[in-house]
Amino acid sequence: MSWVGEFLRHPITVGAYYFTVIIVAIIYDRLMGQESPYAVALTAIAVGVAFLVAIFISSQFFRVGQQRTLNDRILDLQEFINAQHMGWIVNDKYIRALEVGSPVTWVFTRNLVNDLSVDGEIYQAVKSNLSNGNRYVYFIPDVPSAYDIIDRYRKIHDYRPGQVAFHLIPESSFCFYTEVVVYNVDNAERIAIEWLPQASLNYFIAMDQAHTDHVSGIGKMFISKFPAFEIARA
Repeated sequence: MSWVGEFLRHPITVGAYYFTVIIVAIIYDRLMGQESPYAVALTAIAVGVAFLVAIFISSQFFRVGQQRTLNDRILDLQEFINAQHMGWIVNDKYIRALEVGSPVTWVFTRNLVNDLSVDGEIYQAVKSNLSNGNRYVYFIPDVPSAYDIIDRYRKIHDYRPGQVAFHLIPESSFCFYTEVVVYNVDNAERIAIEWLPQASLNYFIAMDQAHTDHVSGIGKMFISKFPAFEIARA
């Protein structure tokens, strides 16, 4: 790696090692002819300290070199993302940050998989949001499995009456194949995120304002046509 060569040739590194060699040579010269065990012990300690100082100086500079390389790679990645117009791809940690700060969240889903996966970032965010009194509205296709899914949600999440609502949408009217979530529904700057699962990766796509408004309009239509019901906690 190029920065390793720079590290080895840097004046600080070279100076640290030259300094150590000189100190060791001086100590060795003084040690010659000394018979006192105390003098030998002090000499050994001084040599050890000199080596430790040199190692410390070089390791600090080594860490600076690594950090610079990491920063350069991050910058390169950011430039690549911007050049490829990939800023709309977000990760689950970004989703969690959105979720925790959302007073009202709408979820269009077929199986509530992210809200039920207890080891996931999103599950933790939902749990935190519910404990803070924030509201959730779920839109789910009206199929037999939906009732078991909702019952499982009820068993693993704590929430107050009126805090969570479920709208069962006829299968013929449910137009979502993937999971889509609208955060900060009552805010003009609300944002919709679509989850695109892969075999080993999860992709989340942030929609622009026009598509977010379109999804919000679908939610309002569902609410007006298909009344919500709530399963109370046992």
